[in-house]
Amino acid sequence: MSKAPLRLVFMGCPQFAVPCLERLHQDSDFSVVAVYCMPDRPKGRGKKPSPTPVKLFANDHGLPVFSPATFRQAPEEVERLRGFAPDFLVVVAYGLILPQSVLDIPAIAPVNLHASILPEYRGPSPIHHALLDGRKVTGNTVMLMSKGMDEGDILAIETTPVEAHEDFASVHDRLSAMGAELLVKTLKEYAAGRINRLPQQHTAATYTAKITPQTARINWHNPANIIINQIRAMSPSPGAWFEDAGERIKVFRAVPAEAVSASPGTVIEQQPGTGIKIACGEGTSLILLELQRAGKSRLSCREFLCGCGLKSSRLDSDNQKDADNPACAQTGGVTK
Repeated sequence: MSKAPLRLVFMGCPQFAVPCLERLHQDSDFSVVAVYCMPDRPKGRGKKPSPTPVKLFANDHGLPVFSPATFRQAPEEVERLRGFAPDFLVVVAYGLILPQSVLDIPAIAPVNLHASILPEYRGPSPIHHALLDGRKVTGNTVMLMSKGMDEGDILAIETTPVEAHEDFASVHDRLSAMGAELLVKTLKEYAAGRINRLPQQHTAATYTAKITPQTARINWHNPANIIINQIRAMSPSPGAWFEDAGERIKVFRAVPAEAVSASPGTVIEQQPGTGIKIACGEGTSLILLELQRAGKSRLSCREFLCGCGLKSSRLDSDNQKDADNPACAQTGGVTK
């Protein structure tokens, strides 16, 4: 007699979560009985309500989708969820805080896939901040969910190297694919009683904040390696940026250059063959290789310079006014 599949309620929103849902939906050991997403939100110039990538996948594959704005203030939503009688709640980048009344529902456990090596980089933007900090290794963690944010016991961790040329897009896509396989394997092993949960070392925890436009603004008083990490972390979205004569310019790729004596923000040269060289903090410099003007397409430096290039001889930003104050220097935004 065949074993009944494990009943899953999947909760997630962005593209990162789609491979996880797809992999679980394809596996005969699981039955995805419901999918939960955040409500559709206005998007684009027309502010038309737009469904999440997870919702689009669920609709395309005939999976029932629910989008409550809250559980804490909606006991009827908690009861509806309870009615699905799930063995697991599977949460991947959902974006809604789940109260204990929801976490207590699954027969086996509520489980979360988080894109960092916990307890480091708890919070909403672990991939961005690992790149901001120049980490050479990152990974995924599958954990049991608890009341505290990303504080649950660890069930599995898988790591991957981060190459110096990689940006957010490449690391995001790899962790998403890896996470889907790790999640499937871990759910099966845990349901079979073959995994021992490992408590996190909370004293080693670090926390990430949401990415904002100011997080992405380049401070030329930072050393070149810090700025390059920032560019990698913000590419392709939201895009690291600076102002040139009042115009916002985004940067998607840069490489380090030689030591210089020019003041930070100085435009040293603009050459189609080599790039745009900018002086940075601590006597360093970098070369911009891919840029974008507001409302325009991304361009190679050669294409960018076929227009008018940069207008300023020295690039400034508001945060440079406080550059002599270490507390004001731009950092990865990770706190203990």
